[in-house]
Amino acid sequence: MTLPPKPPRRRYLPNPEPQPYQALPFAALRPDQPRVHCWQVPPTNDRQHAYLLGREYAAHFLVFLQDNPGSPDHFLLARIAGDVDFDAPGAERGYWAGFFHLLELVLAQSIAQLDVFDYIDRLNTYEAALRQMMRKPPPHI
Repeated sequence: MTLPPKPPRRRYLPNPEPQPYQALPFAALRPDQPRVHCWQVPPTNDRQHAYLLGREYAAHFLVFLQDNPGSPDHFLLARIAGDVDFDAPGAERGYWAGFFHLLELVLAQSIAQLDVFDYIDRLNTYEAALRQMMRKPPPHI
């Protein structure tokens, strides 16, 4: 079995619209499913190669988020995790192990200076204010 190639590294900059998540190298429309499958990885028998490729996939996901922070594709990570076959046999487990390990490393590095509970409190306050604004009738002009 040949090893799957590493996808070319790229940016996902809006041009002028945000890029769709389908541009990610691990997302694909499968003939047996009505929606894009967010974890379509090639078969492999080399766990180390799969692990390294999984890290590359995580890097593509992170760059996608950097380039499209206002993307309407909310809960994309949840969709990816939902499509991962965590029971995949053998070496293919390396893909998701590399993917999630890199996300964990980047997350740990990113939150070093963040008061997470304060952030949650501010986020909850902001969302409550939005909900309250949405319940108010529009002003008469």
